[in-house]
Amino acid sequence: MRVSFLLVSVLMVLSAAPGPKGHRSTSGVVFRCDFESPEWYREWGLKEADQHLDTVMEDPHRKFEPWRGKALRVRIGRGEHYGANLSYRFKERLGHEPEEIYFRYHLRLADDWNPERGGKLPGISGTYGRAGWGGRPVNGRDGWSARGNFLPWKNNLTPIGFYCYHADMKGRYGSVWTWDRERRGYLENNRWYAVEQYLKLNTPGQNNGILRGWIDGRLAFEKTDVRFRDVEDLKIEMVWINVYQGGTSPAASEDHLYLDDVAISHHSPGATSP
Repeated sequence: MRVSFLLVSVLMVLSAAPGPKGHRSTSGVVFRCDFESPEWYREWGLKEADQHLDTVMEDPHRKFEPWRGKALRVRIGRGEHYGANLSYRFKERLGHEPEEIYFRYHLRLADDWNPERGGKLPGISGTYGRAGWGGRPVNGRDGWSARGNFLPWKNNLTPIGFYCYHADMKGRYGSVWTWDRERRGYLENNRWYAVEQYLKLNTPGQNNGILRGWIDGRLAFEKTDVRFRDVEDLKIEMVWINVYQGGTSPAASEDHLYLDDVAISHHSPGATSP
């Protein structure tokens, strides 16, 4: 089995010195954010953080324990949808858009996390503001997306997976693909998880696009027949840190989660294929 990017790159990621706008050239890692800086939001190209986001070292009311220093606390208010909307746009940062990428973040669902409905989590996309989100179906020429998703609580666990707008989708909304290999994508509250994603775009018009997901370095999902696009000019536009309740139904209660140690890489140095 492939050695996860999480395992082979964590020491390299921690030691790499930041370059302009978060760019890193060491061993393929292009961006990392650990939310330690009081102006962490500038690493995402923002002038300020919005009211749903703050960094914490302590949050005893929600049984928070840090992964490594500060973490980003994300709040979805009762009756609201929105939690977070950050993006790393490759063209703006690197001058080009890749066709495959690794993306890892650490996730902790807070003690008050109890979703009655599903929603969105961080992932990878190429919507170009045209199609691939919000009930805007794609046709292989206008856009695509593969955000993360969460489903309602099941036996006190939150199933996560991919929410994918792809060229073979049916209807207005994307396909939900749960990370159900050995139920590794079923997450507990009050525990840190390393969530890693890999996406490789298909050859235009062919069903050979790849999505993989790992939890704590163990393969939780694999799909190798995705048709994201039919044209060459659709690439990987961004890594999208999107946390959103719904669909159309807002949160029935106030819910929190924590994110930490985001890393984006072009490849896994020294890794073998699964």
